[in-house]
Amino acid sequence: MNLSTFVFERGNLVSIYGESGVGKTSLSLELALEIRTSVFISTEGSLFEARLEKIKVGQGVYFASVKSNIELFNGIINSLEYKPSLIVVDTINTFYRYERNVHSFLKLLIILRSIAQSNVKILLVWEVSANNKVAGEKFMRKFSDDVLRITKSYIIGNLRRCKFKITERGVIGCL
Repeated sequence: MNLSTFVFERGNLVSIYGESGVGKTSLSLELALEIRTSVFISTEGSLFEARLEKIKVGQGVYFASVKSNIELFNGIINSLEYKPSLIVVDTINTFYRYERNVHSFLKLLIILRSIAQSNVKILLVWEVSANNKVAGEKFMRKFSDDVLRITKSYIIGNLRRCKFKITERGVIGCL
């Protein structure tokens, strides 16, 4: 089974979370490259751009870096121009963690839910804080078709798991 089949087995709007450094962004980039006609929206700024230098960007994968909630909102809406099969937002809860603006955050999630209902796959990456909690976890569970936890070698969720490995060539899984 390939990664995209495993991740999107239970629906079009999937959330992944895990500790820092376990491979959430690498996994997301691999899915974007695997699915093609993808839009990858990052809230990570220069950290994200440094990772792009290490991968070979395939045709049909579009990247955007956003620095605010309004840029994220516009990035999601503008991404529809490319008629993507997948939209990745890495990380969806960055601005919510700092601003705690529930109204703006809910608008983003509602828009993403409606896009997913039009048969576009959505992958939301969620940051985990130092105390191992997800800021906005109730929203994550309410709006997602599936929630997957990422460890250094497994994707775990809903009584299933997929072993993966990150190499210089990308992510290999499900092993």
